[in-house]
Amino acid sequence: MSNYDPGLGGSEVMYPPLAGNQDASRAMVAAQPVAFPPMTGFGPGMPQGPEIIHGSFNQTWLLNGLRRRWMAAMLFGLLSAVLAAIFLLWIFPLSSSVTALLEVQAQEEQTWDGETQKMQIKELEFFQETQKALLKSAFVLKRALTPKSIAQLEAVRKEGSNALQWLTEELRTTFMGEILEVRYDGEENAEEMVKIVDSVVKAYQKEISDTKSLQNKVVVEKLEQLHREQSKELEDKLDEYNKLIETLGGGDSPIATQIVAMLGNDIRWIDRAIIDANKEKVEIEVAKQLIMQTANSPAAVDDAIAAELAEDPTMMGYQTEVYSIEERIRALQSIGKGSSAKIKSLQRQAQQLAQAIQQYEYQKGSELRKELSSRPSEAVRLAMVEYMTRRDQINGVLAGLQEDRQEKYEQLQIRGEKSAMLAMKFSEIEQLRSIASTMDYQLRSASVQDQTSRDNIRIIQHAYAEEQINIIERCAIAGLGAVGAFCGTCYLVAMVEFRRRRLNGASDVDEGLGIRVLGTLPPIASRSAMQPGSPIALQLSESIDNVRTTIMHDSTSRGRQVVLVTSPGTMEGTTTVASHLALSLSRAGRRTLLVDGDLREPALYKLFGMPAEDGLCEVLRSEIDISDAVRPTNTEGLWLLPAGVCDMDAIHSLATDQLQLVFEKLRADFDFVVIDAPPVLGLADTLSIGQHVDGVILTVLRDHSEVRKIYQATELLRSLGIRVLGSVVNGVPLKADRRITRLHRNLNAKPKKLSEAVES
Repeated sequence: MSNYDPGLGGSEVMYPPLAGNQDASRAMVAAQPVAFPPMTGFGPGMPQGPEIIHGSFNQTWLLNGLRRRWMAAMLFGLLSAVLAAIFLLWIFPLSSSVTALLEVQAQEEQTWDGETQKMQIKELEFFQETQKALLKSAFVLKRALTPKSIAQLEAVRKEGSNALQWLTEELRTTFMGEILEVRYDGEENAEEMVKIVDSVVKAYQKEISDTKSLQNKVVVEKLEQLHREQSKELEDKLDEYNKLIETLGGGDSPIATQIVAMLGNDIRWIDRAIIDANKEKVEIEVAKQLIMQTANSPAAVDDAIAAELAEDPTMMGYQTEVYSIEERIRALQSIGKGSSAKIKSLQRQAQQLAQAIQQYEYQKGSELRKELSSRPSEAVRLAMVEYMTRRDQINGVLAGLQEDRQEKYEQLQIRGEKSAMLAMKFSEIEQLRSIASTMDYQLRSASVQDQTSRDNIRIIQHAYAEEQINIIERCAIAGLGAVGAFCGTCYLVAMVEFRRRRLNGASDVDEGLGIRVLGTLPPIASRSAMQPGSPIALQLSESIDNVRTTIMHDSTSRGRQVVLVTSPGTMEGTTTVASHLALSLSRAGRRTLLVDGDLREPALYKLFGMPAEDGLCEVLRSEIDISDAVRPTNTEGLWLLPAGVCDMDAIHSLATDQLQLVFEKLRADFDFVVIDAPPVLGLADTLSIGQHVDGVILTVLRDHSEVRKIYQATELLRSLGIRVLGSVVNGVPLKADRRITRLHRNLNAKPKKLSEAVES
């Protein structure tokens, strides 16, 4: 027989094909269910088994998981990185902070005697809150947006009719002592926002100035009127005083009784009460004038008109239609149709609606202005009611005081004491002069109050912009987010891969599961890789020879004549190991029989180019003798027992004593019997055959076999008393030893040199 076997050059050795030429009537049958024995690590309260089965996710599993699923990790990682970068660029746009600083001093109150009175803490807090509310009020912001240079800015035009609400919500005002900070943070153009914030500050300053001017004007008018009345009264008192001196003939009366002194004191007390009542009367008059002026001011009328327009059904309909058009435009722009004719049409509709809204606001505003001018204000009516009530009360008090004073005065006149009357008149004149002096001071203060109110609000720093997120920071955020998303996705892919706990290498079998590794075989990537003389084929042959040496060592004493080659699952290289092991034993001069024990999916008959009939199944059914089923191969010292045609009878015969007789015959005729068996898990065939063999070699495939299944298959074999000799790990990358390749080159070079010598 020849030692050359051309059938071993194909990839079918690693992955045996299906037996597709079997008759349908004699198709494979299902295996009988196998009752697996209890195993450690699979029940509550039982030992966990090897660490590699229940251990946690670590760096080794991470790297091997990424190695196996690098393509999925790269694709999903890049996708998540791109999405994360886009999302971060969206939520972190280019933004800036525009800040303006103002010094707002609380105006100190002045009493009638010219003294100043500082605000209390609560009053100061109320004043500051009032100023912040005033700065963000509708009439201040409307005044700020009214100039054409501000209204045409892109930031204002983008907001449209919602510009007031936009500024009200986005402007930030903070008091730091007497310093008011006005700040805007956003993604709008920084130069435009500087102009807008400056305009708001100027409008606020102008509003405060106008309000103070109005108040000062009312106060000055009222003070001038009271000053004239007090001057007239002072002149009348002086005339009365002079006439009294002439009537009494001048000089002091020698009579000064205690009663006159008491009457004089009472009259002076009444005079002071009258002066206080007159002061209160002046205050309510000033308050009334201020309320009237404020109610009739243009700003109040504009606010009332704006409130009426905000609740007008027509305006609300316009605003709803504008919002609907803007939403449709944004929807079209978001799907990438920013230049379509549909968007241009919607924009024209929005412009027409804006013109209609402007025209309606003008017409409706004119009507409301006329209506408001003829309609009394509820606030004014309530203020007038309060004013009249307080005025009547003060007038009643004044009338009572005047009656008391007149009564006391008549008593003094009846008594006719000259000195007392003159003293009393002089006291009245002095009091009137004091009041006149205080009013003069108040008039002088009010004349410069307008300038003082302007000085109370001073711009310390005009609006200036500072970048919050620039282009470098934005790209850095997006880049870090993309890297994080990529790494997180790769980690998640590795975690998903870790759940199956695939075999990472020979160390997982040897050190992790405690199963002896007999050898490792390189991966067979293609048919050309197994051509005779290729490095992969040479390394595979050397690795199988290592397994052969282990089996042959002390084989007589330990009983390794019949060896079964199996795997936990399918597609794990069982046929490759079994066929190459048989070839290696035959090369070592041993009579070797290769048995195709995978009755359901035989593959060796194709590998060696032999017919599928008349094999082990026929022997089990007693249709032929075992000697007729064994066939020689093209390799010297190697024979093949094919599987034959499988049926239910053959499967059932595996559990009978007939298989024992077959193996006894084979032991007598051959030095070694290598059986290519089906997977251990899921079928009972391997367990039945394993009862008659000397040992089992478990083949596993790197990156395919699962560690849990390897452990489960090993424990199942051992629980049935089947000796596991070790395992062979397929698919382990190996570098061919240079001594192997050098020897092969030398062997190929010798025939060439001999032929050259003959020719010469």
